[in-house]
Amino acid sequence: MLLSVKMSRPTRNNAVSSLNLVNKEQVGKGSNIPVMAKRKTGSSENVPAKRAALGDLTNARGGETSTKGGKKAGLEKGGKDAGSGTTMKKISGMLKNGKGSLALRGKEVKKNIAKKNTVVAALKKQEETSSTSSSSEEGLLCVFSDSETSSEEKVVDVKPAEPTWPVMPEGVEDFDRENAEDPQQHSEYAMETFQYYKNREETFRVPDYLQSHHEINENMRGILVDWLVEVQESFELNHETLYTAVKMVDLYLSKKQVKKEDLQLIGAVTCLISCKVDERIPPMVDDFLYVCDDAYTRERFMVTERKVLSVVGFDVGFPLSYRYLRRYGRVCHISMPVLTLARYILELSLMEYRLNVEISESEVAVAALVLALKMKNIEGWVATLKYYSGVDFAKAEVVLQKMLVMLQQPHKESMKTIHAKYSHKVFHEVALTPVPTSVTLTSEG
Repeated sequence: MLLSVKMSRPTRNNAVSSLNLVNKEQVGKGSNIPVMAKRKTGSSENVPAKRAALGDLTNARGGETSTKGGKKAGLEKGGKDAGSGTTMKKISGMLKNGKGSLALRGKEVKKNIAKKNTVVAALKKQEETSSTSSSSEEGLLCVFSDSETSSEEKVVDVKPAEPTWPVMPEGVEDFDRENAEDPQQHSEYAMETFQYYKNREETFRVPDYLQSHHEINENMRGILVDWLVEVQESFELNHETLYTAVKMVDLYLSKKQVKKEDLQLIGAVTCLISCKVDERIPPMVDDFLYVCDDAYTRERFMVTERKVLSVVGFDVGFPLSYRYLRRYGRVCHISMPVLTLARYILELSLMEYRLNVEISESEVAVAALVLALKMKNIEGWVATLKYYSGVDFAKAEVVLQKMLVMLQQPHKESMKTIHAKYSHKVFHEVALTPVPTSVTLTSEG
């Protein structure tokens, strides 16, 4: 059975610490992540060895060993290099005596001293006569200029050009201009950034691939995504990491045939790659082998990682619906509970196969946000959302109806992680929000 290993559902506070417990009871029944109690007591097999946070920082090559007193094996007593026969004492003597290529000699020294004196004299003269500035940069320009310096020359203060802000439609606030002083918003090129993402959507569009697979179906894919969400919560990873991993899984499965017993391996590998992209301190390979209950060897894991990267073309800069949603929520001034409800709807859509193939990520983000706004009876956002998203609301209407049906369906026993996650107070218990029977997206909102 696929993903027979069940994982615990830790809270946000003890998610990471639960993976480090040794010989402890499982957090709860029906969990998916194995705990350390499964390992044999007193056995050191398959236990990942500790390593330094930054790894091995030495520059020693293979086969080099250090001698007593902290000396390298390649150096003999007295600092002599066994390979070159040159001693450190001899090199320092060459520096002191001015011999060899390490020091200037003879006429070159006198010539450089004369040049230095000329520059210093010119700088002093300029400081006494000039009233505009006495900076060293101006002095150097005067000395080394091909033409004689004129006392009437003025220093031109070049200021950066002011950004050109677009003319906003009626009823739409210029969010980027209002936040121009905040460097974290990169307001000057925010519109160009998200337009670039939209231009790349077609490059990473996932085709309808499951019809060509013989061992994998939509239910198996949903179970895998549910497991990845639990891994993301357990390791406290960024949400961008989760969305990148799911996108990479779909791209890989659209190009390669995978057996059902290897599906969890592909999910773990894509999650590791995503961590290397978005995480400041990504988990180690041994951590992913552990949550897979050591079903795969380390060597096979590393080989699969290189294979996945090769298949996706080493390009993991995917346009993510989560980034679109965060941008749209900001420009529409959405409150955090409403935005969290939209995030819940969007994360649920990761398990829906039809909402991840042959579809635009920007349309999915707009549909999730609109559905959340409709569920909270919030108005006055239509003009702003249409301008900043550039999405055709007619296409978003189709996606919205699919999401509404998804919310109305009962949650499967094997895929309750997202619902349980967003039922917590940390996420404003948005999963408990009543689902309407019908929602219509019109141009008036």
